[in-house]
Amino acid sequence: MAKRLCVGRHWPVFRFPFPVSCFSFASALAQRRALNGVATLDPRPASALVPRLPLLPDDDRGALRWLIVSGLLCLAIFLATVPLPRVDRHLIGSDGFAYYAIVRSVALDRDFDFANDYALLGIGHHRRKAPTGMPVNPFAIGTAILWLPFFLVAHAAALGLAALGLRMGSDGVGYLYEAAVCCGTIFYASVGFMLTYRTARRLFQVRVALLATLAMWWATGAIYYVVAEPSMSHGPAIFAEALFLWLWYPPDRSRTPGRWFVLGLAVALVALVRWQEGLIVAVPAAELLLALRERRRRADLLARGTAFGAGAVAGFLPQIVMWSAVYGTPLTIPQGNDFIHWLQPHPWLMLFSSRHGLMSWHPIFLLATLGLLPLWRRDRALALVVGAMFVAQLYVNSAVGRWWADDAFGARRFIGLVPLFTLSLAALMATTSRRIERSAWLSVLLLLVIWNGLSFAQYRLGFISMNAALTWRQMTIDRLLLPWRLLRRLLS
Repeated sequence: MAKRLCVGRHWPVFRFPFPVSCFSFASALAQRRALNGVATLDPRPASALVPRLPLLPDDDRGALRWLIVSGLLCLAIFLATVPLPRVDRHLIGSDGFAYYAIVRSVALDRDFDFANDYALLGIGHHRRKAPTGMPVNPFAIGTAILWLPFFLVAHAAALGLAALGLRMGSDGVGYLYEAAVCCGTIFYASVGFMLTYRTARRLFQVRVALLATLAMWWATGAIYYVVAEPSMSHGPAIFAEALFLWLWYPPDRSRTPGRWFVLGLAVALVALVRWQEGLIVAVPAAELLLALRERRRRADLLARGTAFGAGAVAGFLPQIVMWSAVYGTPLTIPQGNDFIHWLQPHPWLMLFSSRHGLMSWHPIFLLATLGLLPLWRRDRALALVVGAMFVAQLYVNSAVGRWWADDAFGARRFIGLVPLFTLSLAALMATTSRRIERSAWLSVLLLLVIWNGLSFAQYRLGFISMNAALTWRQMTIDRLLLPWRLLRRLLS
């Protein structure tokens, strides 16, 4: 019997054209045997040579447990950072101060005069006045609305602890209150990813849907704004977008007026959390217009359209009330008319610049974009929605005067699109899984998660600028050397 010798067990065999081959390790792992001194390929099929994934569940209940664990891990990471010293003694920061001022003012003061809220938080927003004389607040109300239950629970706890004689402030400011709303963001983002998974399962197998969901959770800017800066609106935006997608897909011709009303509320929630993402209203509106073009019963269409419009308007009323109180008008661009330069977009920079470019900072979005083609083959309407929303957001975000979004971990204004891009990524995985084993996909996605984690550490620990453009060395060699630099810093 000839002696068997296996070599090259971990060498990838690239069978896809560039650039897919650059992102996959192999369609199979080659084995060789020596027979009479001559190396020959192992005749077994490639799938037999690739290790299976016994840890990944193949049922929805198991996948749900993975997603719950992912959410709990995010919560644990955040809670572990709470005791760390902070210069400003706040768990919230950046735009989060403005969102927090809204929830505190609504819950405790029952008004939209943020002067005392800004003073308690120690920020200078109260110095800028709207035409009404009220302090400005240029941010959306939706995040504050979603935070409200968590804030009220914290307030009840603060009052209870004070009644027991503990020195606990109950003025709506402090670690107890701020930790509560940050935990609220983690909760909503986690539920958002669970809803995204449930939507993906309507098209794909369990493991494909799960891997795509977890990858978009941990290999994009979403993870940063869930665990490091949960006082921003990006976590709630994931929830709002995922909720709409779960309610809308697949399009249903038998959808009752009541369900259209709920869909209108969902669209309003998306717009309440982040206004530019309210462009999603075009999706159900287009569905109604197509139904009208097909000359269906116009009375039924009128009832459904009216129900949808009523839900959208009713859901958006809180923002209208706030704008009326602060700015004296029900509709406005609170950042000012020069905030967006509609005729001067920068799409190329928005995608590939080292200054928070979408693809350059988070290359998983390139894979997700490539997935639009297989998604088109599977469901043209859904692919059109994902592509159209991406193009619309690209235009709006790149037309903003400060398109790089100042201090930002990557292109943070695209995080709300993560649920949509999860579907296109899953489509790419499902299409190629016949030639690229899912264990190889797991390796690719794990590398992207690690790469994103290194970028996270670079950004959060001050190794790179939070605002300025980076050098390509910082984004490549320095990122790879980061663990060594961290080790040297710890040992010095």
